[in-house]
Amino acid sequence: MELSTLDYAVFFGYIAVVLTIGFWVAKREKPTALDYFLAGDKLPWFAIGFSMVASSISTEQFIGEVGFAYRYGFAVSNWEWGVFPAMSIMAAFFAPFYLRRRIATMPQYLENRFGSSARVIFALITVLSYAFINLAGVLYAGGLALHSIFGVNIWLAILFLAVAAGAYTVAGGLASVVWTDVLQTILLLAGGLLVFFLGLDRIGGWEALRGTGDRAHLILPANHPELPWTGMVVLFLSTNVWYYATNQYINQRVLGAKDDWHARAGILFAAFLGIFLTFAVCFPGMIAYRLFPNLENPDQAYPKIVSALIGPLGYGIRGLVFAGLAGAIMSTIESLTNSCSTVVTIDFYKRFWNKQASEPDMIRFGRIAATVILTIGVLWAPVVAQWESIFGYFQQCWFFMAVPVVVVFISALFWKRSNNFSASATLLLCLPMTLLPFVFRILKTDVNDFNMAGLLLIPVVIFHVVLTYLTPAPDREKIDHWLWKPSMLRPLTGRGQSRYPWYKRLALWWAILLGIYVTLYALFW
Repeated sequence: MELSTLDYAVFFGYIAVVLTIGFWVAKREKPTALDYFLAGDKLPWFAIGFSMVASSISTEQFIGEVGFAYRYGFAVSNWEWGVFPAMSIMAAFFAPFYLRRRIATMPQYLENRFGSSARVIFALITVLSYAFINLAGVLYAGGLALHSIFGVNIWLAILFLAVAAGAYTVAGGLASVVWTDVLQTILLLAGGLLVFFLGLDRIGGWEALRGTGDRAHLILPANHPELPWTGMVVLFLSTNVWYYATNQYINQRVLGAKDDWHARAGILFAAFLGIFLTFAVCFPGMIAYRLFPNLENPDQAYPKIVSALIGPLGYGIRGLVFAGLAGAIMSTIESLTNSCSTVVTIDFYKRFWNKQASEPDMIRFGRIAATVILTIGVLWAPVVAQWESIFGYFQQCWFFMAVPVVVVFISALFWKRSNNFSASATLLLCLPMTLLPFVFRILKTDVNDFNMAGLLLIPVVIFHVVLTYLTPAPDREKIDHWLWKPSMLRPLTGRGQSRYPWYKRLALWWAILLGIYVTLYALFW
Protein backbone atom coordinates (compact mmCIF):
# COMPACT_ATOMS: atom_id res chain seq x y z
CA MET A 1 0.00 0.00 0.00
CA GLU A 2 1.33 3.39 -0.94
CA LEU A 3 1.43 5.87 1.92
CA SER A 4 1.18 9.60 1.47
CA THR A 5 3.56 12.18 2.86
CA LEU A 6 0.95 12.95 5.53
CA ASP A 7 0.78 9.27 6.52
CA TYR A 8 4.55 9.16 6.97
CA ALA A 9 4.43 12.41 8.94
CA VAL A 10 1.74 11.02 11.26
CA PHE A 11 3.59 7.73 11.72
CA PHE A 12 6.97 9.24 12.57
CA GLY A 13 5.31 12.03 14.52
CA TYR A 14 3.73 9.40 16.74
CA ILE A 15 7.11 7.70 17.25
CA ALA A 16 8.54 11.08 18.24
CA VAL A 17 5.72 11.65 20.76
CA VAL A 18 6.30 8.24 22.36
CA LEU A 19 10.03 8.90 22.65
CA THR A 20 9.35 12.34 24.13
CA ILE A 21 7.01 10.93 26.78
CA GLY A 22 9.43 8.12 27.61
CA PHE A 23 12.43 10.43 28.08
CA TRP A 24 10.36 13.06 29.90
CA VAL A 25 9.21 10.49 32.45
CA ALA A 26 12.78 9.18 32.74
CA LYS A 27 14.02 12.68 33.55
CA ARG A 28 11.40 13.12 36.28
CA GLU A 29 12.14 9.83 38.03
CA LYS A 30 14.24 9.79 41.18
CA PRO A 31 17.64 8.07 40.83
CA THR A 32 16.68 5.08 42.97
CA ALA A 33 16.39 1.39 42.16
CA LEU A 34 12.78 1.38 43.40
CA ASP A 35 11.84 4.11 40.93
CA TYR A 36 13.75 2.54 38.05
CA PHE A 37 12.51 -1.04 38.46
CA LEU A 38 9.08 -0.54 40.13
CA ALA A 39 8.15 3.06 39.23
CA GLY A 40 8.47 4.10 42.87
CA ASP A 41 5.38 2.08 43.87
CA LYS A 42 3.08 4.87 42.66
CA LEU A 43 1.26 3.53 39.61
CA PRO A 44 -2.53 4.16 39.53
CA TRP A 45 -5.08 1.55 38.46
CA PHE A 46 -5.80 2.91 34.98
CA ALA A 47 -2.10 3.04 34.06
CA ILE A 48 -1.66 -0.54 35.29
CA GLY A 49 -4.62 -1.74 33.23
CA PHE A 50 -3.54 0.03 30.05
CA SER A 51 0.04 -1.17 30.46
CA MET A 52 -0.97 -4.80 31.06
CA VAL A 53 -2.91 -4.75 27.79
CA ALA A 54 -0.14 -2.99 25.87
CA SER A 55 2.46 -5.44 27.17
CA SER A 56 0.37 -8.45 26.19
CA ILE A 57 -0.58 -7.21 22.71
CA SER A 58 1.97 -7.09 19.94
CA THR A 59 2.51 -8.36 16.41
CA GLU A 60 1.93 -11.78 17.91
CA GLN A 61 -1.72 -10.69 17.89
CA PHE A 62 -1.92 -8.16 15.05
CA ILE A 63 -0.07 -10.49 12.70
CA GLY A 64 -0.11 -13.94 14.30
CA GLU A 65 -3.54 -14.02 15.97
CA VAL A 66 -5.21 -12.37 12.99
CA GLY A 67 -3.64 -15.08 10.82
CA PHE A 68 -4.82 -17.75 13.26
CA ALA A 69 -8.37 -16.35 13.12
CA TYR A 70 -8.15 -16.35 9.32
CA ARG A 71 -7.51 -20.09 9.51
CA TYR A 72 -9.94 -21.15 12.24
CA GLY A 73 -12.51 -18.42 12.86
CA PHE A 74 -14.38 -17.49 16.04
CA ALA A 75 -12.66 -19.99 18.36
CA VAL A 76 -9.48 -17.89 18.29
CA SER A 77 -11.40 -15.33 20.41
CA ASN A 78 -10.63 -17.63 23.34
CA TRP A 79 -7.15 -16.11 23.47
CA GLU A 80 -8.64 -12.78 24.57
CA TRP A 81 -11.94 -13.70 26.24
CA GLY A 82 -10.50 -16.76 27.94
CA VAL A 83 -8.10 -14.76 30.12
CA PHE A 84 -10.79 -13.79 32.65
CA PRO A 85 -10.36 -16.90 34.89
CA ALA A 86 -6.59 -16.38 35.08
CA MET A 87 -6.93 -12.65 35.75
CA SER A 88 -9.45 -13.40 38.49
CA ILE A 89 -6.97 -15.80 40.10
CA MET A 90 -4.27 -13.14 39.86
CA ALA A 91 -6.48 -10.44 41.39
CA ALA A 92 -7.85 -12.60 44.21
CA PHE A 93 -4.79 -14.59 45.26
CA PHE A 94 -1.44 -13.63 43.77
CA ALA A 95 -1.55 -9.82 43.46
CA PRO A 96 -2.45 -9.06 47.10
CA PHE A 97 0.15 -11.53 48.29
CA TYR A 98 2.91 -10.05 46.12
CA LEU A 99 2.04 -6.50 47.20
CA ARG A 100 1.81 -7.21 50.92
CA ARG A 101 5.05 -9.18 50.97
CA ARG A 102 6.89 -6.47 48.99
CA ILE A 103 7.94 -8.79 46.17
CA ALA A 104 10.05 -7.21 43.41
CA THR A 105 10.52 -10.26 41.17
CA MET A 106 8.82 -13.62 40.82
CA PRO A 107 12.07 -15.54 41.51
CA GLN A 108 12.48 -13.54 44.73
CA TYR A 109 9.15 -14.89 46.00
CA LEU A 110 10.25 -18.47 45.29
CA GLU A 111 13.39 -18.02 47.40
CA ASN A 112 11.39 -16.63 50.31
CA ARG A 113 8.92 -19.51 50.07
CA PHE A 114 11.30 -22.35 49.16
CA GLY A 115 15.01 -21.54 48.94
CA SER A 116 17.80 -20.18 46.81
CA SER A 117 17.90 -22.96 44.21
CA ALA A 118 14.24 -22.41 43.24
CA ARG A 119 14.97 -18.71 42.80
CA VAL A 120 18.05 -19.22 40.64
CA ILE A 121 16.40 -21.82 38.40
CA PHE A 122 13.28 -19.74 37.80
CA ALA A 123 15.28 -16.55 37.25
CA LEU A 124 17.36 -18.37 34.62
CA ILE A 125 14.23 -19.77 32.94
CA THR A 126 12.67 -16.28 32.93
CA VAL A 127 15.66 -14.58 31.34
CA LEU A 128 16.20 -17.27 28.69
CA SER A 129 12.52 -17.48 27.71
CA TYR A 130 12.12 -13.70 27.51
CA ALA A 131 15.24 -13.20 25.39
CA PHE A 132 14.95 -16.20 23.05
CA ILE A 133 11.18 -16.75 22.82
CA ASN A 134 9.29 -13.57 23.63
CA LEU A 135 11.62 -10.79 22.58
CA ALA A 136 13.02 -12.50 19.48
CA GLY A 137 9.50 -13.43 18.34
CA VAL A 138 8.11 -9.92 18.84
CA LEU A 139 11.07 -8.34 17.04
CA TYR A 140 10.78 -10.68 14.07
CA ALA A 141 7.00 -10.27 13.79
CA GLY A 142 7.37 -6.51 14.11
CA GLY A 143 10.03 -6.41 11.44
CA LEU A 144 7.82 -8.52 9.18
CA ALA A 145 4.90 -6.13 9.71
CA LEU A 146 6.93 -3.02 8.88
CA HIS A 147 8.43 -4.81 5.88
CA SER A 148 4.94 -5.65 4.61
CA ILE A 149 3.68 -2.10 5.13
CA PHE A 150 6.62 0.09 4.14
CA GLY A 151 8.67 -2.29 2.03
CA VAL A 152 11.79 -1.71 4.16
CA ASN A 153 14.35 -4.43 4.71
CA ILE A 154 13.04 -6.70 7.46
CA TRP A 155 16.31 -6.75 9.40
CA LEU A 156 16.62 -2.97 9.31
CA ALA A 157 13.03 -2.81 10.58
CA ILE A 158 13.93 -5.13 13.47
CA LEU A 159 16.91 -2.98 14.36
CA PHE A 160 14.78 0.19 14.20
CA LEU A 161 12.20 -1.26 16.60
CA ALA A 162 14.87 -2.43 19.04
CA VAL A 163 16.59 0.96 19.10
CA ALA A 164 13.37 3.03 19.25
CA ALA A 165 11.74 1.04 22.07
CA GLY A 166 14.99 0.35 23.87
CA ALA A 167 16.17 3.95 24.07
CA TYR A 168 13.64 5.32 26.58
CA THR A 169 13.23 1.95 28.32
CA VAL A 170 16.93 1.80 29.15
CA ALA A 171 16.82 5.43 30.27
CA GLY A 172 13.65 5.49 32.39
CA GLY A 173 12.81 1.96 33.49
CA LEU A 174 9.28 0.86 34.39
CA ALA A 175 7.76 4.34 34.71
CA SER A 176 8.72 5.21 31.13
CA VAL A 177 7.32 1.88 29.98
CA VAL A 178 3.96 2.28 31.73
CA TRP A 179 3.21 5.89 30.78
CA THR A 180 4.06 5.38 27.13
CA ASP A 181 1.88 2.25 27.25
CA VAL A 182 -1.17 4.35 28.16
CA LEU A 183 -0.95 6.26 24.89
CA GLN A 184 -0.05 3.16 22.89
CA THR A 185 -2.96 1.08 24.21
CA ILE A 186 -5.49 3.79 23.32
CA LEU A 187 -4.10 4.05 19.80
CA LEU A 188 -3.79 0.31 19.15
CA LEU A 189 -7.39 -0.28 20.30
CA ALA A 190 -8.65 2.65 18.23
CA GLY A 191 -6.81 1.45 15.12
CA GLY A 192 -7.94 -2.14 15.57
CA LEU A 193 -11.58 -1.14 16.11
CA LEU A 194 -11.50 1.12 13.06
CA VAL A 195 -10.34 -1.82 10.92
CA PHE A 196 -13.08 -3.99 12.46
CA PHE A 197 -15.96 -1.60 11.79
CA LEU A 198 -14.81 -0.77 8.27
CA GLY A 199 -14.46 -4.49 7.54
CA LEU A 200 -17.84 -5.33 9.03
CA ASP A 201 -19.45 -2.79 6.75
CA ARG A 202 -17.54 -4.09 3.72
CA ILE A 203 -18.52 -7.76 4.12
CA GLY A 204 -22.17 -7.10 4.92
CA GLY A 205 -22.56 -7.40 8.68
CA TRP A 206 -22.15 -9.68 11.66
CA GLU A 207 -23.50 -12.93 10.24
CA ALA A 208 -21.14 -12.72 7.29
CA LEU A 209 -18.23 -12.23 9.69
CA ARG A 210 -19.21 -15.08 11.99
CA GLY A 211 -19.62 -17.60 9.19
CA THR A 212 -20.97 -21.13 9.60
CA GLY A 213 -19.88 -24.52 10.93
CA ASP A 214 -16.85 -24.70 13.21
CA ARG A 215 -15.78 -21.21 12.21
CA ALA A 216 -18.86 -19.74 13.93
CA HIS A 217 -18.27 -21.10 17.44
CA LEU A 218 -16.09 -20.35 20.46
CA ILE A 219 -16.10 -23.95 21.67
CA LEU A 220 -15.15 -26.68 19.20
CA PRO A 221 -15.45 -30.49 19.54
CA ALA A 222 -12.83 -32.41 21.49
CA ASN A 223 -11.70 -34.09 18.28
CA HIS A 224 -11.02 -30.83 16.45
CA PRO A 225 -7.47 -31.17 15.06
CA GLU A 226 -6.29 -27.70 16.10
CA LEU A 227 -8.56 -26.04 18.70
CA PRO A 228 -10.44 -28.70 20.73
CA TRP A 229 -12.38 -27.51 23.75
CA THR A 230 -10.16 -29.67 25.95
CA GLY A 231 -7.17 -27.70 24.72
CA MET A 232 -8.94 -24.44 25.49
CA VAL A 233 -9.41 -25.56 29.10
CA VAL A 234 -5.65 -26.14 29.28
CA LEU A 235 -5.14 -22.65 27.85
CA PHE A 236 -7.47 -21.05 30.41
CA LEU A 237 -6.14 -22.80 33.52
CA SER A 238 -2.50 -23.47 32.70
CA THR A 239 -0.93 -21.19 30.11
CA ASN A 240 -3.05 -18.16 31.06
CA VAL A 241 -2.43 -18.61 34.79
CA TRP A 242 1.30 -18.77 34.08
CA TYR A 243 1.04 -15.70 31.86
CA TYR A 244 -0.92 -13.47 34.25
CA ALA A 245 0.04 -14.74 37.72
CA THR A 246 3.71 -15.73 37.49
CA ASN A 247 5.01 -13.72 34.52
CA GLN A 248 7.41 -10.92 35.46
CA TYR A 249 6.85 -8.74 32.43
CA ILE A 250 3.07 -8.70 32.96
CA ASN A 251 3.18 -8.54 36.76
CA GLN A 252 5.83 -5.87 37.13
CA ARG A 253 3.38 -3.00 36.64
CA VAL A 254 1.13 -4.63 39.29
CA LEU A 255 4.10 -4.79 41.67
CA GLY A 256 4.59 -1.05 41.13
CA ALA A 257 1.00 -0.18 42.16
CA LYS A 258 0.19 2.53 44.69
CA ASP A 259 -1.50 -0.02 46.91
CA ASP A 260 -3.47 -3.24 47.02
CA TRP A 261 -6.67 -1.65 45.66
CA HIS A 262 -4.97 -0.01 42.69
CA ALA A 263 -3.22 -3.28 41.82
CA ARG A 264 -6.45 -5.29 41.74
CA ALA A 265 -8.48 -2.54 40.09
CA GLY A 266 -5.81 -2.34 37.38
CA ILE A 267 -6.12 -6.06 36.70
CA LEU A 268 -9.92 -5.80 36.45
CA PHE A 269 -9.59 -2.80 34.13
CA ALA A 270 -7.29 -4.86 31.90
CA ALA A 271 -9.92 -7.63 31.90
CA PHE A 272 -12.53 -5.05 30.83
CA LEU A 273 -10.33 -3.84 27.96
CA GLY A 274 -9.88 -7.48 26.98
CA ILE A 275 -13.53 -7.59 25.92
CA PHE A 276 -12.71 -5.20 23.07
CA LEU A 277 -9.37 -6.74 22.15
CA THR A 278 -11.05 -9.52 20.20
CA PHE A 279 -12.68 -6.90 17.97
CA ALA A 280 -9.25 -5.43 17.28
CA VAL A 281 -6.95 -8.46 16.99
CA CYS A 282 -9.14 -11.49 16.15
CA PHE A 283 -12.16 -10.41 14.12
CA PRO A 284 -10.04 -8.68 11.43
CA GLY A 285 -8.75 -12.16 10.55
CA MET A 286 -12.31 -13.39 10.06
CA ILE A 287 -13.05 -10.36 7.91
CA ALA A 288 -9.93 -11.02 5.85
CA TYR A 289 -11.15 -14.59 5.29
CA ARG A 290 -14.31 -13.19 3.68
CA LEU A 291 -12.47 -10.66 1.56
CA PHE A 292 -9.44 -12.77 0.57
CA PRO A 293 -10.35 -16.47 0.98
CA ASN A 294 -7.29 -17.82 -0.83
CA LEU A 295 -4.29 -16.27 0.94
CA GLU A 296 -1.25 -18.56 0.80
CA ASN A 297 0.17 -17.14 4.03
CA PRO A 298 -2.47 -16.23 6.66
CA ASP A 299 0.12 -14.15 8.54
CA GLN A 300 -0.27 -11.64 5.69
CA ALA A 301 -3.98 -11.22 6.48
CA TYR A 302 -3.61 -8.10 8.65
CA PRO A 303 -1.42 -6.09 6.24
CA LYS A 304 -3.73 -7.21 3.42
CA ILE A 305 -6.94 -6.14 5.11
CA VAL A 306 -5.45 -2.86 6.31
CA SER A 307 -4.37 -2.10 2.73
CA ALA A 308 -7.88 -2.83 1.47
CA LEU A 309 -9.84 -0.99 4.17
CA ILE A 310 -7.53 1.80 5.28
CA GLY A 311 -5.75 2.30 1.94
CA PRO A 312 -8.48 4.49 0.38
CA LEU A 313 -8.65 6.74 3.45
CA GLY A 314 -6.81 10.04 3.60
CA TYR A 315 -6.09 12.66 6.27
CA GLY A 316 -3.19 10.62 7.71
CA ILE A 317 -5.49 7.87 9.02
CA ARG A 318 -3.37 5.15 7.39
CA GLY A 319 -0.30 6.47 9.15
CA LEU A 320 -2.21 6.57 12.45
CA VAL A 321 -3.34 2.93 12.13
CA PHE A 322 0.20 1.81 11.38
CA ALA A 323 1.44 3.91 14.27
CA GLY A 324 -0.93 1.92 16.51
CA LEU A 325 0.62 -1.29 15.19
CA ALA A 326 4.13 0.04 15.81
CA GLY A 327 3.05 1.13 19.30
CA ALA A 328 1.84 -2.39 20.08
CA ILE A 329 5.21 -3.77 19.00
CA MET A 330 7.22 -1.21 20.95
CA SER A 331 5.16 -1.62 24.14
CA THR A 332 5.90 -5.33 24.29
CA ILE A 333 9.59 -4.86 23.45
CA GLU A 334 9.97 -2.27 26.20
CA SER A 335 8.12 -4.40 28.79
CA LEU A 336 10.17 -7.50 28.04
CA THR A 337 13.42 -5.57 28.12
CA ASN A 338 12.64 -3.80 31.39
CA SER A 339 11.39 -6.91 33.18
CA CYS A 340 14.27 -9.06 31.99
CA SER A 341 16.83 -6.49 33.14
CA THR A 342 15.01 -6.31 36.50
CA VAL A 343 15.38 -10.06 37.03
CA VAL A 344 19.03 -10.06 35.93
CA THR A 345 19.85 -7.12 38.21
CA ILE A 346 17.96 -8.15 41.36
CA ASP A 347 18.17 -11.93 41.15
CA PHE A 348 21.72 -12.28 39.82
CA TYR A 349 23.77 -9.07 40.03
CA LYS A 350 22.59 -7.86 43.45
CA ARG A 351 22.45 -11.35 44.92
CA PHE A 352 25.68 -12.90 43.62
CA TRP A 353 28.00 -10.42 41.94
CA ASN A 354 27.70 -7.26 44.03
CA LYS A 355 25.79 -7.75 47.27
CA GLN A 356 26.74 -4.25 48.41
CA ALA A 357 25.57 -2.62 45.17
CA SER A 358 24.43 0.98 45.61
CA GLU A 359 21.33 2.44 43.99
CA PRO A 360 23.34 3.96 41.10
CA ASP A 361 25.19 0.65 40.66
CA MET A 362 21.93 -1.25 40.25
CA ILE A 363 20.47 1.26 37.80
CA ARG A 364 23.69 1.28 35.77
CA PHE A 365 23.79 -2.51 35.61
CA GLY A 366 20.07 -2.66 34.77
CA ARG A 367 20.68 -0.42 31.74
CA ILE A 368 23.60 -2.56 30.58
CA ALA A 369 21.51 -5.73 31.02
CA ALA A 370 18.64 -4.24 29.01
CA THR A 371 20.99 -3.38 26.15
CA VAL A 372 22.49 -6.89 26.10
CA ILE A 373 19.05 -8.52 26.18
CA LEU A 374 17.84 -6.41 23.25
CA THR A 375 20.93 -7.43 21.30
CA ILE A 376 20.26 -11.12 21.96
CA GLY A 377 16.66 -10.71 20.80
CA VAL A 378 17.78 -9.08 17.54
CA LEU A 379 20.36 -11.80 16.84
CA TRP A 380 17.91 -14.66 17.59
CA ALA A 381 15.04 -13.20 15.54
CA PRO A 382 16.00 -15.09 12.33
CA VAL A 383 15.25 -18.40 14.10
CA VAL A 384 11.59 -17.39 14.41
CA ALA A 385 11.40 -17.17 10.63
CA GLN A 386 11.62 -20.97 10.49
CA TRP A 387 8.08 -21.33 11.92
CA GLU A 388 5.10 -21.62 9.60
CA SER A 389 2.99 -19.46 11.91
CA ILE A 390 4.21 -16.64 14.16
CA PHE A 391 1.34 -17.25 16.56
CA GLY A 392 2.16 -20.96 16.58
CA TYR A 393 5.79 -20.18 17.51
CA PHE A 394 4.74 -18.33 20.64
CA GLN A 395 2.03 -20.75 21.72
CA GLN A 396 4.06 -23.93 21.19
CA CYS A 397 7.03 -22.55 23.09
CA TRP A 398 4.86 -21.26 25.94
CA PHE A 399 2.27 -23.80 26.88
CA PHE A 400 4.70 -26.66 27.59
CA MET A 401 6.93 -24.46 29.73
CA ALA A 402 3.90 -23.07 31.58
CA VAL A 403 2.89 -26.42 33.10
CA PRO A 404 5.74 -26.86 35.66
CA VAL A 405 5.71 -23.16 36.56
CA VAL A 406 1.99 -23.14 37.37
CA VAL A 407 2.32 -26.31 39.46
CA VAL A 408 5.15 -24.77 41.52
CA PHE A 409 3.49 -21.38 42.09
CA ILE A 410 0.11 -22.86 43.04
CA SER A 411 1.75 -25.25 45.52
CA ALA A 412 3.95 -22.43 46.86
CA LEU A 413 0.96 -20.28 47.69
CA PHE A 414 -1.43 -22.91 49.03
CA TRP A 415 0.39 -26.13 50.01
CA LYS A 416 2.48 -25.92 53.16
CA ARG A 417 4.11 -29.33 52.54
CA SER A 418 5.86 -28.43 49.24
CA ASN A 419 9.55 -27.72 49.65
CA ASN A 420 12.65 -26.40 47.92
CA PHE A 421 13.76 -29.74 46.49
CA SER A 422 10.40 -30.60 44.89
CA ALA A 423 9.94 -27.04 43.60
CA SER A 424 13.45 -26.85 42.11
CA ALA A 425 13.19 -30.27 40.47
CA THR A 426 9.78 -29.43 39.01
CA LEU A 427 11.02 -26.11 37.62
CA LEU A 428 13.92 -27.92 35.93
CA LEU A 429 11.31 -29.74 33.84
CA CYS A 430 10.74 -26.43 32.02
CA LEU A 431 13.99 -26.86 30.11
CA PRO A 432 13.25 -30.19 28.40
CA MET A 433 9.56 -29.31 28.03
CA THR A 434 10.41 -26.09 26.21
CA LEU A 435 12.27 -28.19 23.65
CA LEU A 436 9.23 -30.39 22.95
CA PRO A 437 7.92 -28.21 20.08
CA PHE A 438 11.27 -28.61 18.33
CA VAL A 439 11.14 -32.38 18.89
CA PHE A 440 7.57 -32.57 17.57
CA ARG A 441 8.60 -30.61 14.49
CA ILE A 442 11.44 -33.04 13.80
CA LEU A 443 9.30 -36.13 14.41
CA LYS A 444 6.33 -34.56 12.57
CA THR A 445 3.91 -35.83 15.20
CA ASP A 446 0.16 -35.59 14.74
CA VAL A 447 -0.71 -34.94 18.40
CA ASN A 448 -2.58 -31.73 19.23
CA ASP A 449 -0.18 -29.58 21.25
CA PHE A 450 -2.86 -28.16 23.56
CA ASN A 451 -4.11 -31.61 24.53
CA MET A 452 -0.54 -32.80 24.97
CA ALA A 453 0.17 -29.94 27.39
CA GLY A 454 -2.92 -30.95 29.37
CA LEU A 455 -1.84 -34.58 29.48
CA LEU A 456 1.63 -33.58 30.63
CA LEU A 457 0.08 -31.67 33.54
CA ILE A 458 -0.85 -34.97 35.22
CA PRO A 459 2.67 -36.51 35.38
CA VAL A 460 4.15 -33.13 36.37
CA VAL A 461 1.75 -32.86 39.33
CA ILE A 462 2.49 -36.47 40.33
CA PHE A 463 6.23 -35.80 40.02
CA HIS A 464 5.95 -32.71 42.25
CA VAL A 465 3.80 -34.44 44.87
CA VAL A 466 5.98 -37.57 45.05
CA LEU A 467 9.20 -35.55 45.45
CA THR A 468 7.51 -33.41 48.09
CA TYR A 469 6.69 -36.43 50.25
CA LEU A 470 10.09 -38.06 49.66
CA THR A 471 11.84 -35.07 51.24
CA PRO A 472 11.42 -33.40 54.65
CA ALA A 473 8.67 -30.85 55.11
CA PRO A 474 9.77 -27.23 55.53
CA ASP A 475 9.62 -25.54 58.90
CA ARG A 476 6.02 -24.28 59.21
CA GLU A 477 7.05 -21.24 61.24
CA LYS A 478 9.51 -20.14 58.54
CA ILE A 479 7.10 -20.50 55.64
CA ASP A 480 3.84 -19.41 57.28
CA HIS A 481 4.50 -15.79 56.30
CA TRP A 482 4.80 -16.89 52.65
CA LEU A 483 1.50 -18.79 52.42
CA TRP A 484 -1.73 -17.20 51.23
CA LYS A 485 -4.29 -16.25 53.90
CA PRO A 486 -8.08 -15.89 53.38
CA SER A 487 -7.88 -12.40 54.89
CA MET A 488 -6.06 -11.29 51.74
CA LEU A 489 -9.30 -11.50 49.76
CA ARG A 490 -10.36 -8.19 51.29
CA PRO A 491 -8.39 -5.23 49.83
CA LEU A 492 -6.53 -3.07 52.28
CA THR A 493 -8.14 0.34 52.70
CA GLY A 494 -6.25 3.61 52.64
CA ARG A 495 -5.10 5.53 55.67
CA GLY A 496 -8.04 6.75 57.72
CA GLN A 497 -10.53 4.83 55.58
CA SER A 498 -12.47 1.95 57.14
CA ARG A 499 -14.08 0.71 53.93
CA TYR A 500 -14.49 1.65 50.29
CA PRO A 501 -17.67 3.27 48.91
CA TRP A 502 -19.89 0.98 46.82
CA TYR A 503 -18.58 2.20 43.47
CA LYS A 504 -15.03 1.20 44.45
CA ARG A 505 -15.97 -2.30 45.60
CA LEU A 506 -13.83 -4.66 43.58
CA ALA A 507 -16.23 -7.56 44.11
CA LEU A 508 -18.97 -5.53 42.38
CA TRP A 509 -16.84 -4.82 39.30
CA TRP A 510 -15.62 -8.40 39.20
CA ALA A 511 -19.26 -9.62 39.22
CA ILE A 512 -20.14 -7.24 36.38
CA LEU A 513 -17.21 -8.52 34.32
CA LEU A 514 -18.17 -12.12 35.10
CA GLY A 515 -21.68 -11.43 33.81
CA ILE A 516 -20.33 -9.93 30.58
CA TYR A 517 -17.96 -12.83 29.89
CA VAL A 518 -20.59 -15.46 30.73
CA THR A 519 -23.00 -13.71 28.35
CA LEU A 520 -20.40 -13.70 25.55
CA TYR A 521 -19.80 -17.44 25.90
CA ALA A 522 -23.51 -18.17 26.16
CA LEU A 523 -24.19 -16.24 22.95
CA PHE A 524 -21.33 -17.61 20.87
CA TRP A 525 -20.91 -21.10 22.33
